[in-house]
Amino acid sequence: MRICQVLASQGEGGLEKHVRELAGQLAEAGHEVLVLGDADYLATLPAQVGRVPIRCDRSRRNPLLLLELLFKLRRCRCDIIHAQANKAASMVASLRRGLAAPTVGTLHNIKRNIAAFHRLDHVIAVSQQLAGPFPKPHCSVVYNGIAPPSCEQVDLRAQFGLPANRPVLLAAGHLVQAKGFDILLDAVDGLPLSLLIAGEGPERYSLEQRIKRMMPGTQCRLLGYRTDVATLMASADAVIISSRREGFSYVFSEALLLGARILATDVPVANEVLPAELIVPVGDAQALRNRLQALLDNMDGWSGLMEAPQASFSEGMTLKAMLEKTVAVYDKALAEN
Repeated sequence: MRICQVLASQGEGGLEKHVRELAGQLAEAGHEVLVLGDADYLATLPAQVGRVPIRCDRSRRNPLLLLELLFKLRRCRCDIIHAQANKAASMVASLRRGLAAPTVGTLHNIKRNIAAFHRLDHVIAVSQQLAGPFPKPHCSVVYNGIAPPSCEQVDLRAQFGLPANRPVLLAAGHLVQAKGFDILLDAVDGLPLSLLIAGEGPERYSLEQRIKRMMPGTQCRLLGYRTDVATLMASADAVIISSRREGFSYVFSEALLLGARILATDVPVANEVLPAELIVPVGDAQALRNRLQALLDNMDGWSGLMEAPQASFSEGMTLKAMLEKTVAVYDKALAEN
């Protein structure tokens, strides 16, 4: 199968990671894959993936960008056109009548305007919640996959100079309001524990100021950008997800595959996988605090609550599962068109 992936974003994040890994997996499976995207991003793709640069700094409605995309998609003569996220979906949908190949679009996050996806032949949603607005025959849920993490546990208390007799919690992500780290700090303030937050972002200063006001019994550290997040997760006593909103949480899937204890707010995909005892309301620091205290008092029970989701869902979070389900969507789109 000859597949064109269209990515109209700039920068680096979970979306870009997903497209890179999906394109690589498709190519390894024997498909011919071309990615149309920003030139800087294309340079990060695996060698076996074809690269077609487009001017992603332009607006999705820019006629020059749309003409460029139409010309290059036609020249690629692909069997499937797969638009990744809203900007690419909007552009491909606007060109739909001029394209011969079936079109697929992946919705990666909660958006107010998803009209473009309804004009594509098929939609992939990365969580059940995102799939809600679409009729079932038109939409498939495919969780973002990751490579099964492999790492050794380390002594976080020794590494970061933390008290020996207190639990160590790990949170990770871009330091932005959506991740709810301010709520997490409010929730743990005064509890006898250590909290490590891995990540960098614009909220760093305000989080640093909040940490300065923490009660002395609670140790909190901002670790900045880390390349060893999997090791930190595997070594911590638990992973906490405090997000206000998510489309798909890579932190959750990685923690699940590592066998970590997890407590999360009511966001995808944690709320589709974990039992109710491990989900707390979004934005409610007191509820998060109360549940965390109860779980820390019974760590064996917390581990027991993780057994069923780890057994049932771990395989569905892998690159292999993502590849198989995505190819099934392509086959369906081709059969119907």
